[in-house]
Amino acid sequence: MPRNLDVATLRTFVTVVEMARVTRAANKLHLTQSAVSMQLKRLEDMIGVTLLKRNSRGMYATSAGEQLLSYARRIIELNDETLGLLLPRDDGGEVRFGVSPDIVEPHVPNILKQFVQTYPRASVRLFCKHSAKLLDRFRAGKLDVIITTELESGVECRKLLERDLVWTGAVHGRAWRQDPLPLAFTRICMFRKPAIAALDAAGISWVSAVDSGNNFDSGAIACSADLGIRADIRGFRAQGMAEVADTENRLPRLPAYFVNLYKNERVGAANDKVIQEFARLIEHAFTDGIDPVSDTGIR
Repeated sequence: MPRNLDVATLRTFVTVVEMARVTRAANKLHLTQSAVSMQLKRLEDMIGVTLLKRNSRGMYATSAGEQLLSYARRIIELNDETLGLLLPRDDGGEVRFGVSPDIVEPHVPNILKQFVQTYPRASVRLFCKHSAKLLDRFRAGKLDVIITTELESGVECRKLLERDLVWTGAVHGRAWRQDPLPLAFTRICMFRKPAIAALDAAGISWVSAVDSGNNFDSGAIACSADLGIRADIRGFRAQGMAEVADTENRLPRLPAYFVNLYKNERVGAANDKVIQEFARLIEHAFTDGIDPVSDTGIR
């Protein structure tokens, strides 16, 4: 007699592997922890092998679990694609989304990908601007959802997280040891001012390694090439960069920043459903999908 794999159970299995925690998977799936655990046990009993194990970092897939994982993702994708084509759904509309460039990585690309897969009839217009400009456009009704970096978090927004600014530079870079200290900030980077203020207060001389006003990428390029260092919110940095491991306490401490979520709360808006779902994906990614980072790699 043929046995059938349950798509909901496979979705639970994949989510646990991706989140590495049963509690996080349960929150994302809107299930209780016991329900998630029961689904996993039922799946293992059906297949007859151990699919997941636990270590100090959380849950991970066994070799059999890794084998199942790729098939499970394909089954889920095909299931969602089929239902998306056949079922009548009110998932159209456009989401006007703004994000500060310093927090695009690592979550925003995955959020966008997951959203367009879940809501193929909806579209996203992406605006990557300084937080102050995003807030102006949001308050003028020109953006539906924005993620900002700010020194405070008020009643108008949802605080996603609070993190210290940290000094970052090229992996295994040496720029942070130079005197004067080369800085890889563009003129419009909001972290430039507090970083320079901290250096000036500590009596540390500095020079600008970047002469760019509007190109957000130029600072990251200079930084990853070890032409200078800059400040980023801990856990949010471009590829090829790492947090400076300042074991000699040469660099001053920097202030903390908030990552805030703003969303359009207009009741009855034609695309209210997709806006709310898009905001929910952001909340899960930033609150469940991010761990405290201590990626010191420059010594």
